[in-house]
Amino acid sequence: MKRTVLILLIMVALISACGASTASLTGATWTVTSLSGVNVDPTVPMTGTFGTDGKLTGSGGCNNYTANYTASGSNLTIDSPSSTMMTCTEVVNQQESEYLYLLENSSTYNIKGSTLTIKDSTGQAIIEYTSGS
Repeated sequence: MKRTVLILLIMVALISACGASTASLTGATWTVTSLSGVNVDPTVPMTGTFGTDGKLTGSGGCNNYTANYTASGSNLTIDSPSSTMMTCTEVVNQQESEYLYLLENSSTYNIKGSTLTIKDSTGQAIIEYTSGS
């Protein structure tokens, strides 16, 4: 009887593990879908790729950027990004400026399915991404 119960427990654990998310911050290009709860213009793609080397690179919609980051558990710290200085429309500039500003205010993150949510120190969702990979 004990052996049967043990086998059943192992089977349940294995089945549960199959459904667990194996999503990772690295290894995907994330596309911004909203900033501070407001949907962004999908015709101006903003992206982020978290490298295994602690570098975040991507596009702010007009300019490319890079920043150092540290992730530990669900904690996420992103240093001030540096970016190229191309001229863009005012609307794109505003959206890009907000995005780069919010990156610096990152405190925690979580991944559910293909959605990455970054929150500030108050727990407010500030950046939401989706990934196609």
